[in-house]
Amino acid sequence: MEIWVNRTTADDFESEGSASCQHVASAAHFRKMYERISGLAKIGVWECELATGELTWTDTVYDMFEIVRGSAVHRDDTVKLYDAISRSEMERLRDEAIREGTGFTLDVLIHTASGTERWIRLIADIEQEDGKSVRIFGTKQDITAERASQEKMKSLQTELIHLARVSAMDSMSSTLAHELNQPLAAIMNYAAGSERMIERGVRSSELREPLAEIVKGAARAGEIIRRLRKMTRKGEITKERFFPDNVIKEAGALASAAAGADLDLQYDFQDGRPVMGDPIQIQQVLINLIRNACQAVADCSDPHVLIVSQITGDDTLISVEDNGHGLPSDNLPALFDAFVTTKAAGTGIGLSISRTIIEAHGGKIWAENRPEGGARFSFTLPLAEPSSG
Repeated sequence: MEIWVNRTTADDFESEGSASCQHVASAAHFRKMYERISGLAKIGVWECELATGELTWTDTVYDMFEIVRGSAVHRDDTVKLYDAISRSEMERLRDEAIREGTGFTLDVLIHTASGTERWIRLIADIEQEDGKSVRIFGTKQDITAERASQEKMKSLQTELIHLARVSAMDSMSSTLAHELNQPLAAIMNYAAGSERMIERGVRSSELREPLAEIVKGAARAGEIIRRLRKMTRKGEITKERFFPDNVIKEAGALASAAAGADLDLQYDFQDGRPVMGDPIQIQQVLINLIRNACQAVADCSDPHVLIVSQITGDDTLISVEDNGHGLPSDNLPALFDAFVTTKAAGTGIGLSISRTIIEAHGGKIWAENRPEGGARFSFTLPLAEPSSG
């Protein structure tokens, strides 16, 4: 009879131990590689047990919050480091994610343990067991430098928009000065006439008409100055509810001031609803489009410019159309690129800035040739939410 004995030799133990050591060494190596890449990309991994609130962080997350690596961290303590607004929005999305079993992404502002402000891009997902959310996990990425670059770009963009607005007013200065001179001259004439009437001893009732004309002229001059002050105002974008029809009429008065008396400027408004945005910037876009239209019809025998405002779904659609010679039809979208112009003396930034403004308001802008001749520039603005009042 042969007896087979299963023997495990020392060599076998040594072989198994060697493999285990290699596995541990390999895992440590890959962890080290991960931490290096994580540090370079400023992305850390985190996990939170929903039952206990205990957190597990990689070293990069500790560094973001300027907390000693390896320290015990609990959610109740770390949420205090979030800015109040960011914390409120994060908690809302977190509760929704846990309830629905879905993830979310949010940029949040934190104040580190030493008080440094940092912007963090938080990406979260949910782990479920038996249909119940038990764990939330994800990544945190330091985007402070990216955010600073965005703010700088926004500041430069605001400055460029302002300079373009001032430049537009400067180019119309002589015409606007003439427009302002008309009510001032009327005031002087009626005032001088009233003075002579008083010297002749006329009845006070006869002074009503010239005095009313003086008041009318002063009001008109004041309105022109108010428009100019609004258009050249510098400051942060202020979004508010406003009715675009009023802004369109003001823009039409300013932009067509340089046009000849033969220009037929018409408006076609539907019963409008308010939009949400910066009325001065929208007026800047309109002035640019209306001026372009006026220039396009300057040599027409019957110059005609029509401004239309209408509701289309959830947007207000505003169009400026003319009966000029039309646009080059080979690449109309390129008209909105920087430094592209169809004018001999154009700078090519007016339409580019107009697109920037409209897209920043959540709308779209485009150009097309009218079937009956001439061009049409249109843009949309989202309607404001119904007032709760």
